[in-house]
Amino acid sequence: MKRFLHVVIIFSVVLLSCTDRDDDVDMVNIRIRNNTDLNFNEVRVNEKDTVYENIPAGEFSEYYEFDSAPEEMGLTIISDSTSFEYTPGVLAIDSLPIGFYTYELGLDEENQVEFNFRIDY
Repeated sequence: MKRFLHVVIIFSVVLLSCTDRDDDVDMVNIRIRNNTDLNFNEVRVNEKDTVYENIPAGEFSEYYEFDSAPEEMGLTIISDSTSFEYTPGVLAIDSLPIGFYTYELGLDEENQVEFNFRIDY
């Protein structure tokens, strides 16, 4: 009986301590994925005056919170050797709903920024 009580208590503590990352989300959360072979020293979100720093090749940044953000925003990418600009083709007026998103940034053969938008779950 004592063992059963311990198992129930431990199970209850573990179950109650688990939280999902989107339980307390009340803003748009965006991170950057570096899909290049270069290390990004900075990725500047021009419209929001926000800077993501030190994103290694193939890695993700931390999520940053925004009150509102469109699916695409203008970006400036600074690496050790050069900088790149991304300007969205269509300026979006509507904000994304509250949640988690990733801007995946790559480079094509002509060193133009490839921008892919992903919804994270």
